[in-house]
Amino acid sequence: MIETHPVAAVILAAGKGTRMKSARAKALFELCGQPLAHFPIRAAREAGIERVVLVVGHQADAVRAAVGDDVEYALQAEQHGTGHALMCAEEALRGFTGTVFVHCVDVPLLPPHLISAMLHAHLASGHAATLLTVRMEDPANYGRIVRNDAGHVQRIVEYRDANAEERAIDEINSGTYCFQAPLIFEALREITNDNDQGEYYLTDVVERLIARGETVGAIIAPEERMVAGINDRVQLAEAEHALRDGIRRRHMLNGVSLTDPASTFIDEDVEIGRDTTIGPFSMLHTGTRIGEGCTVGPSCQLFAAILEDGATVDSSRIEKSIVRTGAKVGPFARLRPGCDIAPGAEVGNFSEMKNTKVGAKSKVHHHGYLGDTTLGEGVNIGAGTITCNYDGKKKHPTVIGDRAFIGSGNLLVAPVVIGDDALTGAGAVVTHDVPTGKIAYGLPARVVKDRAPAK
Repeated sequence: MIETHPVAAVILAAGKGTRMKSARAKALFELCGQPLAHFPIRAAREAGIERVVLVVGHQADAVRAAVGDDVEYALQAEQHGTGHALMCAEEALRGFTGTVFVHCVDVPLLPPHLISAMLHAHLASGHAATLLTVRMEDPANYGRIVRNDAGHVQRIVEYRDANAEERAIDEINSGTYCFQAPLIFEALREITNDNDQGEYYLTDVVERLIARGETVGAIIAPEERMVAGINDRVQLAEAEHALRDGIRRRHMLNGVSLTDPASTFIDEDVEIGRDTTIGPFSMLHTGTRIGEGCTVGPSCQLFAAILEDGATVDSSRIEKSIVRTGAKVGPFARLRPGCDIAPGAEVGNFSEMKNTKVGAKSKVHHHGYLGDTTLGEGVNIGAGTITCNYDGKKKHPTVIGDRAFIGSGNLLVAPVVIGDDALTGAGAVVTHDVPTGKIAYGLPARVVKDRAPAK
């Protein structure tokens, strides 16, 4: 039915989020590596709603930058309530005839299947509006849903205005709606802001539709958490916990082993191949892609890292870098952005790299720093080696050829080229190029003779 009936989603994301006690707009707070706005937009899309209008206001430019160009935008320059927010979307939906699905940006756990069920119920009923409600053991100060004998919504009564019988009702309004358009915009123009807050409320639209003789229905969410809103950082943490549980479960059902799921943190868009094992206390952040048969952890932090099949990362931090098939990193290594570790290469204890390529089967095992460096194949980097890539003004490259052997405690002062099969002695400070097959040692290093061929 949805496929043949026009549906547009309006996501209300203009608020400041005062109770978050932050200078940042609520829509920009992150869950599992994604801004809050990501979740209702994704849920609407997965429910089959192609057209999405995001109502922005507080820090509108920052919200647009975080969300991108995949949605339409409406601006609520001044925030005067939920009804006013939907009024601000009227221009974006001018001429639209169909169903308008309205949802708040701070309700991230609403599943697509419940949106689909709500849309189908609304379209089948012919109601002017359909509310999503939920039953709560302790509805506290939420507005109660009062139904008539036919089961239709008769009114929404605020707690402060409810009598004892109405306060005993356990069904409350979740703040998610389906409305007929353009009828909803006609009704919006009839409501007022004559209330304590001086705001326009969508609940008033419901009452206005009923007063017009229209019918309003409601479907009940099966779980309270599906419609749970985020008003403070405690609730943000609770929502993140629920989302992470779902992410971990999805990966495990797809063939990934999590040694200790509770201590493993995986962001929303992370990809992990089957037969990979993730050790405890590991954090896999947005943009990370892990192949099949990898071993990650314990205690790893991966930021937009790419691990090809069979890679191993032990107790290390990798940022925007690639570890290729069968390569090994760690323990206690750090790959800063721009590193590329070739198949079979090894990067070991307390080694730090930035913008560095390590050739196949090369080894960088102990306590060193390589910056803006290119290593050939089969290179051995001795313990404590540093490429001195920065002269205080510019960064300079170091190139180390195939099968070169760099002694312990070397300082390679860039720009410098170490040729194929060359060798540098322990403690050497290399300030000039070392030709292919030569040996250099000392401070500054001197080239003294040919290096004997490797056996």
